[in-house]
Amino acid sequence: MAQPTNTFDSYDAVGIRESLEDIIYDVSPEETPFYSACAKVKATNTFHEWQTDALRASAANAHVEGDDTTAEARTATSRLGNYTQIFKNAVSVPDTDSGLDKAGRAKEMAYQTLKIAKEQKLDIEKALFDNNARVAGNSTTARELGRRSCLDDHQH
Repeated sequence: MAQPTNTFDSYDAVGIRESLEDIIYDVSPEETPFYSACAKVKATNTFHEWQTDALRASAANAHVEGDDTTAEARTATSRLGNYTQIFKNAVSVPDTDSGLDKAGRAKEMAYQTLKIAKEQKLDIEKALFDNNARVAGNSTTARELGRRSCLDDHQH
């Protein structure tokens, strides 16, 4: 069916408001299962250490009543350590931005800061899986945590 002559339709209209949802859908994968499973502790130095221990293998354990008890050989704990690593990102939002009416967020700085936090979790997850040796760092080289961390040795 044809449109009647001189019909003023939406294609002719000027000033039609946008149809924009007031939400931003994040379509990036942001799961960090390994990092999330790691217990978080406070390091008080740039080289953080901990100890691990393990039980002996299970064995037959039956004794004659009244028999003398003999001490078993015991093993010392293992002392492990890793360097702390600085993860950092920055965002700059001009003051003008605070006066703008935007869809999906009230404050741009808060939105960008949350986004950076998610990105840093992804960076940490990657660092935990990289096959890096730990690096002590110096005034021209960044400290880096080594592969040996978290679930490799313990639930730290």
